[in-house]
Amino acid sequence: MHADIWGLAEAMEFIERGPELGRLQTALKECAAAQGGIVLVEGAVGCGKSETLAWAAEQAANAGATVLSATAPAGGDARPLALLGQFRDGSAVPPRLALALERLVDDGETPRAARRLTTAVHEVASRRPVLVCVDDVHHADVASVQCLLHLARHSGRTRVLVLLARSLDFALPDPQSDTEFLRLPALGRIRLGPLSPTGVAGLLAEGFDPPGPERAAEFHELTGGNPLLLRALLAESRSSGGSGATPVPAPGGPYGRAVLTCLRRGGTGMWRVAKAAAVLDSDASAEVLGRLAGTTPEATAQAVGALAGAGLLTEGRLRPAAANALSNSLDPAEHGALHRRAASVLRHEGAAAARIATHLLAAREVPDDDAWAVRVLREAAEEALGRDRARRAVACLELAAEQCRDPALRAETHVRLAEVTWRLSPGAAEQRCLGEPLTALAVGDLPVSSMTPLAHQLLAHGRLDAARQVLDRLRERTDPGAEWVDHIDSDLPLPWVSPARPAAPPRDHADRLEAAERRLRVSGLTDVTLSSLVAALRLLIEHDRAGVAEAHGRSLLTESLRRKAPGWQAVFGSVCAEAALRQGRLPDAETYALDAMDALPERAGSLFLGGPLASLICVYTAMGDYEAAARHVNQPVGKALFAGLPGLAYLRARGRFLLATDRVRAALADFLQVAWLAHAWDVDQPFLVPWRTDAAEALLRLDETDRARQLVAEQLRLCGPGGGRVRGTTLRLRAMTVDVAERPALLAQAVEALRRSEDPLELARTLEALAESYRARAEPARAATLQSRVWHLTRECGARPRSRNVSHAYADLIAGNAGAAAADLSESEKRVAALAASGYSNRGIAEELFITVSTVEQHLTRVYRKLDIKNRRQLPGLLRSNPDRYRPGPCPHIATTTDRTGSDLAGSDAHR
Repeated sequence: MHADIWGLAEAMEFIERGPELGRLQTALKECAAAQGGIVLVEGAVGCGKSETLAWAAEQAANAGATVLSATAPAGGDARPLALLGQFRDGSAVPPRLALALERLVDDGETPRAARRLTTAVHEVASRRPVLVCVDDVHHADVASVQCLLHLARHSGRTRVLVLLARSLDFALPDPQSDTEFLRLPALGRIRLGPLSPTGVAGLLAEGFDPPGPERAAEFHELTGGNPLLLRALLAESRSSGGSGATPVPAPGGPYGRAVLTCLRRGGTGMWRVAKAAAVLDSDASAEVLGRLAGTTPEATAQAVGALAGAGLLTEGRLRPAAANALSNSLDPAEHGALHRRAASVLRHEGAAAARIATHLLAAREVPDDDAWAVRVLREAAEEALGRDRARRAVACLELAAEQCRDPALRAETHVRLAEVTWRLSPGAAEQRCLGEPLTALAVGDLPVSSMTPLAHQLLAHGRLDAARQVLDRLRERTDPGAEWVDHIDSDLPLPWVSPARPAAPPRDHADRLEAAERRLRVSGLTDVTLSSLVAALRLLIEHDRAGVAEAHGRSLLTESLRRKAPGWQAVFGSVCAEAALRQGRLPDAETYALDAMDALPERAGSLFLGGPLASLICVYTAMGDYEAAARHVNQPVGKALFAGLPGLAYLRARGRFLLATDRVRAALADFLQVAWLAHAWDVDQPFLVPWRTDAAEALLRLDETDRARQLVAEQLRLCGPGGGRVRGTTLRLRAMTVDVAERPALLAQAVEALRRSEDPLELARTLEALAESYRARAEPARAATLQSRVWHLTRECGARPRSRNVSHAYADLIAGNAGAAAADLSESEKRVAALAASGYSNRGIAEELFITVSTVEQHLTRVYRKLDIKNRRQLPGLLRSNPDRYRPGPCPHIATTTDRTGSDLAGSDAHR
């Protein structure tokens, strides 16, 4: 046949395969010119070896050559000469050659079969060129390989070309035959590798509009340039809508199936090493991969090379998309077993605890030798906390507690888990983490080292009975003079927290407050210090330093937000709500409390819910928004709420709401339940639970003055001379139990005490009571002056003054300006004049009385004419004879407050 017969074939354009196809074309031409030989096409799985052989076969067939094709199965075929049997299945195989192939396969004797194969092929080659194509020759049986070797060795001057394809890093099954192939002088080797980013861009351009370099880089990152994976990813992209963003390969989709095909075609070793690499998901040495895969060092190195050559392995790691596809194909049992084995292998390699814990968490089970696994999980939890990864730390501790077989270590782990879970959810910390330690305490399995932190947790949750049990057990097992006593004592001022020690004099309030402020200044926010910081904040609030407490609480709240700890955020938000409420800043208290409740991932059944819920009820009650208060009162709460201090706060708040809405006996029942619980838990302290003033106020409303007087006297005795807010409130109630003539002196004392307490709302209530006493003593001018101050204080706090104050105010106004002109004022004019005299702007009067601003102006014009005055500053002069007499001391408040209807209540002279 003419020498350039092969040049008549048209070459298919392969991306970045021009030089390789050119060499094949040259080999085909030389074969046609009786210069036969052998070409070995090498490349990783998926890189186009089969397509290259198919292209060569098509070129040869189109040129009239006889093509003998075979593919060795990946699992191998143990039958001798099994591969050669595939040659006879071709449609264009001459009958005589097919008969010869059948006889030599049936004979089965390798040397004779090799000679017969060579003779039969040469006989056909005498008439036309012959191309022998064998794909995946590294999987072929030894006998077939020896026959192919014999054919190639004796075909140098014939028109026979032997074209073999094998994967990189896979030798032939017979090492001697592999060496003999490489020694053949006519051997030509063609290497096929993954496509470059430029080649990927060219391939993408065939299927889409020009994708641009960025998208080509994304496709290259997903596939490593492997042509098989690229075609699969392109198919997946087309099915998902075309030329949009780079698709995320779906589980079981074309890309995932192509990955599995590549790995299975690479053989058992490659499959096992790939699974190991997918599970490790990090840069791992060949030794670690081999230990996890259970392969020999040689097989491991071979598989690693094949994976890298296929573009699946980069920088020692399986590409993420390929790893996901492989992991998704594994059943859960196999996946878990691989992760458990990976944890053990990495432990022996001295890997970091965090890396080992990743595999233990993925397996959800520790190896049989669980002691080291529990230690590793706890160590990994602490490392995660150092990076503020609380959810990761909780997951590690949960698995450690679940799998630990040592009762004492398991209980200790649960205590630590409770501390850490606070970062995410106080309710979860209480419900899911504290039951196990209390059970261990009951049976004697809780270590002494865990009792103090457990007591801290229980006190922080307000579970006083359980905390008392822990401390009693701790005292039985430790020296009463141990350091833990002082530490516990500094956290919460409960009389039963530490035993009485005569050598240590009791600390007064000033010392405790100074210690609390010092702790807030120097202590960092950690899981261990959380409860003591919260206790210090509440101690400051209870002892009239709410402004200081809020400043520290706001700083801690900001840190909680920064560190992504919603549980801490809820805790400090609730404390800030209490502080703002004590300072009479109702809108701020509302915001703090709502944010705290929003931060709680679990509300139902949480004891902690009582804190922010109580603050909201108090806020809406003080605002006069009884509908909103009722919604929160009617919110379902679990029985567990009444097992700790948050339940007391909730009961007091509910009682205040019931009292404000004239359900006095129901309110008294709540206050008395608080009293019963406070006595039962031995926390009956006037600053911590001032239930006596609550009950006394309800009793006064029921005209049970004697009982109220007894409670007030007892409260005054308990709080002592420096009681601040509690003493001021108690003095106000005591004034209500004495004759009207004696009330102003007691109320003046109450005012002085409350001025130092940072509680403008309670001060307003006391000033109102003082105004009532002046009114009862027929001193309307003094009453009106105080009533004006009450309005300002109330509105500045964001509360709504009670409607009956308006009638009192204009009655005082008229009484303080007796005369025919004042008597001529209409009822509407009296109301407008009273509010104007109290500092309301025209707009504020209009909103208060639900009339227009124009109507207000008309009423005021008539009032000025009838009273013969020129402006509201003279309305009346007696009301302003001494306006600053009961002005409270400086306290933080909102500079400009807006009431519920939106009126500006700044009280500036511009509105007068």
